[in-house]
Amino acid sequence: MRLDKPEKLLSGWPESRNRKWRDAAQQSVGALKTLLDGDATSAVATAYTTADDKYTIVVSGVSGTVPNPTAALDRIFATLPRLSEVEPTRPGPMGGEARCGRGEDQGVWVNTCAWADDHSIGIVAFIGFPQTGDPDDMFVRARSQIEHPVT
Repeated sequence: MRLDKPEKLLSGWPESRNRKWRDAAQQSVGALKTLLDGDATSAVATAYTTADDKYTIVVSGVSGTVPNPTAALDRIFATLPRLSEVEPTRPGPMGGEARCGRGEDQGVWVNTCAWADDHSIGIVAFIGFPQTGDPDDMFVRARSQIEHPVT
């Protein structure tokens, strides 16, 4: 698998210029690399936002050898204690395991989904979306735009 940063995400969301979100994505990539057996073969770390900056999606992921995808997801969500209602979700066409959880950070709703399979691990965080929103479909779409088979 190969992870790439699309120029635009979902329905044409441009990459965010907000350094806070992009730095957060970079920090997540560093943590994700520790879950690999060996070096990462590719990585993505960035954020996307709507034109009005109302909603943000932070994306981070690495590809390489993942020795235990279930344990990797357990460790990811153990580091995100503010999340609740963590439940399995559809991983999308690339397979593996995926979970999503929701929480609140300083009055802002955050829905976080993560996936892990034998060849990649990633996190997609939806920031500022309505509490009633369901990130599962957007997660599958975002992952499909980020992760590609190596040809």
